[in-house]
Amino acid sequence: MIASDIRQTLLSLANPDYVEQYLYFFKTGKGQYGEGDQFAGVRNPQVRMVVKEAWKEASLDDCVTLAQDPVHEVRLCAMLILVKKMERAVKQKNTEEMQQIFDHYCSLHPYINNWDLVDLSATTIAGYAEIFHLDRGLMEEWIMPEGHTLWQQRISMVSTWRLVRYEHYEETFSRALVLMHSSEDLLHKAAGWMMREAGKNGGMDHLLGFLELHAPQMPSTMLRYAIEKLSDDERRYWLQRRKTGC
Repeated sequence: MIASDIRQTLLSLANPDYVEQYLYFFKTGKGQYGEGDQFAGVRNPQVRMVVKEAWKEASLDDCVTLAQDPVHEVRLCAMLILVKKMERAVKQKNTEEMQQIFDHYCSLHPYINNWDLVDLSATTIAGYAEIFHLDRGLMEEWIMPEGHTLWQQRISMVSTWRLVRYEHYEETFSRALVLMHSSEDLLHKAAGWMMREAGKNGGMDHLLGFLELHAPQMPSTMLRYAIEKLSDDERRYWLQRRKTGC
C-alpha cells in the first residue's frame, strides 16, 4: 500500500499548468527521445518533499512498482527513493543492501528513460556500485551500442561522476571514446560533462591528453562540454584544432 499512497500523494500535488512545459522540455513529441512520456505537472521540489517523507518506509518492491508507472514524476520519485537508500547503505557500509539496490535499479532500466531519471540516479546508484566493485563489469557492457539503449549508455557514462571523485579517471575517458562514434547528442553531452568533471577533480592531465589525441574528431557538443571550464585561450585553441581537423 505504500507505493499506492506515494503515488496518490504525488498526484495530489500536480498542477496541470506545468504539463505542456514538461512535454516540451523533455522532448516527448513523435520521434523525439521522450516520445510518449506522460507528466502530471508535479514540480521537482515537491517530488523531493514526498521522497523525504516516504523513503525509509518504502520497500524495494514499492520502488519497483513506482518505477514502472507511466507518469514521469512517479518514476522520478522511485529513482530518488533508491538514491536515498543507496546513500544510507554506503554510510552503513552495508554491501549486501547496496548490491540489492543496484540489482533492482539495473532491472528497471527500461523505465529509466529520460535524462533526468538517469542523471539524478546513476551518479549515486551505479557510481557507488562501481566504487565498491558490485557492478560485475555491467557498466562496461552498457556503454557499448550493440544491444543497449541510449539510456543504458548514458547511465554507464554518468556513473563515472562518482568514480572521478575517488580519483578513478580511466573509465570516464575510455567510455567517452566509445561515445565519440554515437549519433546521439545526449550521449555527447554526457561524455563531455563527465570529462569536464574529471578535469575539475584532479584529472586535468587525463583531459588534456584525451583532447590532444581526439579533439579534431570529437563531436562539437562533446568538445564544448569538455572544455567549458578551461580558460578562454585554451577553449579557442581546442575549438580551432577541431575546426582544422589537426
